[in-house]
Amino acid sequence: MTSAYKLTVLLTRRPDLTPEQFAEEWLALERRDPLEAQGLERYSVIRPLAGDSPIKGAQPAPYDAVVETWWTRKNDAADWVISRDFEDAWLPPRLALLAERPAAIGGEPVVVWERTETAGMVPVTVTVLPVSLRTLRVDDFIEHWVGAHARLALAGPGAEDRLVRLEDTPSRVAPPSRFAKTRYDGVGAVTFASVDALRDEFGSDYYRDVMAPDELKFTDPAMSHVLVGERIDLG
Repeated sequence: MTSAYKLTVLLTRRPDLTPEQFAEEWLALERRDPLEAQGLERYSVIRPLAGDSPIKGAQPAPYDAVVETWWTRKNDAADWVISRDFEDAWLPPRLALLAERPAAIGGEPVVVWERTETAGMVPVTVTVLPVSLRTLRVDDFIEHWVGAHARLALAGPGAEDRLVRLEDTPSRVAPPSRFAKTRYDGVGAVTFASVDALRDEFGSDYYRDVMAPDELKFTDPAMSHVLVGERIDLG
């Protein structure tokens, strides 16, 4: 299923909370007071995996969790963000867990590839936060990321056995103003069948010799970030 709009919310925990405490308290709040809004199709929380990132060399994202929301229309998301339900009901109890106001990235999601999850899978999702090379036009960045780079990813040996879903969401405009802004030019969500599948992908000769050099053609590696985590579907 492809939605018309995706709003990804980036969360930074209060410093007195451990990552585990923050994740548990946020999920408890979501289950007690789930997000409900006109046009919301589904939403998830991505909780980072414990320990060091299994993707060596990538810049870790400066966030402690990710909320993904998919919408029937962009205006539905915008209406929710300017509503009293957002400002008076949804946001205040969540701000109590955060060090700062949430940041967000919005855009039209492109599902490049997906397959059905099967029994025995323990999927992990890599949230990719790319910053474009400033020498590229926006359209050229998007075309390379969603087009050429995605095709390379799927062409790798064993890639379709390791992957479950590849979704890229370029962000042409800033998210609603009630969220903090970021420098990112979109958000990718790359779901693997397991941590081992992820490690095999990023540890492969194909990634080292083909994918990593291609990333340098359209992203700034010093400014781009990744977060590896478990996705919990909430609605």
